[in-house]
Amino acid sequence: MEPDRVLVDVDALRAYLLDYCGTAMFSGFPAALLDVADVDGASPEELVSIAERLGVDPARFAVGE
Repeated sequence: MEPDRVLVDVDALRAYLLDYCGTAMFSGFPAALLDVADVDGASPEELVSIAERLGVDPARFAVGE
């Protein structure tokens, strides 16, 4: 049985993660610059992985069917 899959708005997720990491970077966490670079060049699958690593639920960006 295949696990539940959710269609994610990749552009919205990428924009959110760039804002999320950029805010962290300018709030005293300069290492977040590395996350910004990762998010900027990430494939859709990598974006979901990055979001999960950062504690962001990708399902928040689900596209309605």
